Parts: sequence; structure tokens; C-alpha cells
Amino acid sequence: MLEEIASSRFGFWIVAMIMAAVDSSFLLKPGKFAFSISRANQVRLRISSSPFTLRNRELASSFLSFPFQLFFISDIDALERTAQETFNALSRMRRLSRQTTIFSTLSAVAVILLVLGPCAAAVLGIQLSIMILFPPLYGFAIATSVLLWRRRRRFGFSNSTVLKMSAEIIFCPVLLVNISKRISLAQKSELNTFRLASLSSSPDQTMAAIRENIRYHNGD
Repeated sequence: MLEEIASSRFGFWIVAMIMAAVDSSFLLKPGKFAFSISRANQVRLRISSSPFTLRNRELASSFLSFPFQLFFISDIDALERTAQETFNALSRMRRLSRQTTIFSTLSAVAVILLVLGPCAAAVLGIQLSIMILFPPLYGFAIATSVLLWRRRRRFGFSNSTVLKMSAEIIFCPVLLVNISKRISLAQKSELNTFRLASLSSSPDQTMAAIRENIRYHNGD
């Protein structure tokens, strides 16, 4: 089946989309939860009461849960900070999220190019579609790499971290779609999940979902 897809008229673009979809996935250890922050510092925790796991780690997709958006990882075992310390940390994360707007835009453009790929292939043929759409995608990947290098200190990234991200998206520009995921996972976990639950729109329901997730991992 895969051989048929690869050799079809749309094979190149279908494979590219599959690569982007697979690359958007990431694994969470038991007790760790991904979350995003609204402009009002309200927390949205991603919690599944019956998660799909691989080797006791929860499989998640950044493209489905946090499309073109920076997210962070919390831990139920993290030191519980005071309300003011938590608020300050969330404010800092929200500012960091605003600084990634350009990366989200580049990622969205990359998705548009991938979607246009099969359309162009249907009208112009596979070779011409690649010649027209792939160079801009490669150019955006290079531009993203330059921006990552220039802003590495704002994100607290080491030179090796930025070089690794840059190498990935330059050698495979399709992965530009998930640049927000790469930036997100490079951030350090520092906030307690239970403290964050109290700052969500439905604290009681969120807390119950967290406990249900923990029981699932513990096999209770």
C-alpha cells in the first residue's frame, strides 16, 4: 500500500504530510501534562482520562492539541509555588509565547504549501508542483533557522540545541510545520500541575481529570 502511495501522482506530497503528522507527536511521562496560556493567564491543560500509551508514556500530538502554538510541560511532582510566583512564571511564559508568533506564522505557511502540493500536482503534475512549492518551503526553513539562532538567548537555548533544530528543518523542510513543538519541548518543566489546575476555567473538573489520568497510569 505504501509503495502504491509513494508511486502515485500525489505520492511525494502524501508522504510529506504523513511525515509532518508523525513528527507532531510527542510522549509524556506519567504525571506530566502539556498546557497553554491565554492572554488573561488562564491555563488550558491537556488531559486525557484514558490516554493512548507507548511504553507507559502518553502519546500526544502538538498539531491536534496546540496548533501553531507554544505550549509547556507541567509536573505533578514539581515544587508547588506561591500564587504570586506562579503568576509571574505564567506571565513570563505568555511573553515567550508572543515572541514565537513569527514561528507560528512560518509554520502555518508551511502547512498551506503542503496542502497546495496535491492540488498543484493534480493540475500541473508532480514534478512541476515540487519545483514550484518546494523551494519556498526550503527558503522558509532557512529563514526559521536564522531567526532561531538570533533569538536563542530569549528562549534560553544553547548553541547545540539551536543547531539541532536548524539541522532538522533544513535537511527536511517539511518538519517546519512543527517548529512550535520543538521550541516547546526544549523548555524546562517548572510548574506544578495541581497548582495550574486551580487556574483553569473549570478547576474541579480539571483536578478530577488529572487524578483519573494518574489512576490510569498506576493501573488502579
